[in-house]
Amino acid sequence: MNAKGVILKAFEQYRLKTCIDFTPWKGEENYISVFKGSGCSSSIGNRRVRKQRLSIGRYCDRLATVEHEFLHALGFLHEQSRADRDDYVNIMLDQIEPDRARNFRKYDDKVSSSLGVPYDYGSVMHYGKRAFSIASKPTIVTKIPEFMDVIGQRIEISGSDLLKLNRLYNCTTSSTFVESCDFEELNICGMIQGPNNKWEQRMAVSAGPQTDFTSMGQCKGKGYFMHFSTACGCAGDSGFLESRFLYPKHGVQCLQFFLYSSGGANDSLKMWVREYDELYPQGRMTLFETITGSSGSWELHHVTLNITKKSRVVFEGVKRNASATLGGLSLDDVNIWSGQCPQHVWKIRNITSLLATTPAGTRMYSPSFLSPTGYSFQVGLYLNGRSTRPDTMALFLFLTSGPKRRQPEVALSLAPGHHVSDGPAVGRQDPG
Repeated sequence: MNAKGVILKAFEQYRLKTCIDFTPWKGEENYISVFKGSGCSSSIGNRRVRKQRLSIGRYCDRLATVEHEFLHALGFLHEQSRADRDDYVNIMLDQIEPDRARNFRKYDDKVSSSLGVPYDYGSVMHYGKRAFSIASKPTIVTKIPEFMDVIGQRIEISGSDLLKLNRLYNCTTSSTFVESCDFEELNICGMIQGPNNKWEQRMAVSAGPQTDFTSMGQCKGKGYFMHFSTACGCAGDSGFLESRFLYPKHGVQCLQFFLYSSGGANDSLKMWVREYDELYPQGRMTLFETITGSSGSWELHHVTLNITKKSRVVFEGVKRNASATLGGLSLDDVNIWSGQCPQHVWKIRNITSLLATTPAGTRMYSPSFLSPTGYSFQVGLYLNGRSTRPDTMALFLFLTSGPKRRQPEVALSLAPGHHVSDGPAVGRQDPG
């Protein structure tokens, strides 16, 4: 395929996957002029210079390379120029051609935004490991070694590239989610470790859990969570797991996660927020909540946050007793969204067993809840449907005026596989 055909193919990909549509010039004041120069190059963003030149030269006529150059024109810098790049890669300046060192410049997040998307080793905007090398030695070294042969891919634009582009140009309605991670990917959603990397990506722990929470062991080759072991070490030993940089738009957020505690009875998980500003350029830590005690099962937790600045959410696992244990603290399905945490959560134990053994027509009741406006209510649930509709899960809401007095009910029907929650949900959200 010739260069023009590849360029048109790239335009088609932008139309299919974003709201960006490159059209022939019809006399607009500012426009892109594509030409066959000595290499592949583009200015960053709309320079408003009327005719803005973009070169697709020799050896540049590959789909991903064309997408790369047009992403520059749309405002994208290289991935390894992000403000947080030092958390993910090391730049070997002594191995870079001197006149190309500027290509590896890091930009402050006041100049360039990551748009709330984790660092992407697979970005089409990422240089390869030997980019502009003096002697074919690596110029970029990934902090997760497995990504050394991933960076610099030129197959096609990545999912994270598309997500950033759609956010930048408001192609889709913005999500309420600030962060969501199920720990299935090797880069653990851009989270970073504290000293000694004490949190591990695991599929099982001998003392529990035996599976992750997201898939409950039902997906072959998947099912990871993060684990902080308290099986050995000294009292007071701790390990930190920090989110990527977060830039919330609203003042109240909800942190939701699932925790399995199989270590000592006094082991604890602390939730901190590290906020950054001019006074605290290295961040100031504020403790929001501490959870202590063993559970022996995946437990749903909510923590209300109030983040107004550039921040990281920090999980700190702490071993409290010097004696050895068999387990530790396990973390899965972390979600952060803008807005209040759920006011009421009904935790149903052994839901899988109940679904398998509860006859149709059998109703179970939640505890009584009290609304902010003073109404007492209760939830009735037919796990396997009513006798007349055994194929449809049904849920009823009752206004209550006493422990056993129920007012007329309001019915909600749920098709199998659905769930009810009064907060946003990602992935599996069965309550227990």
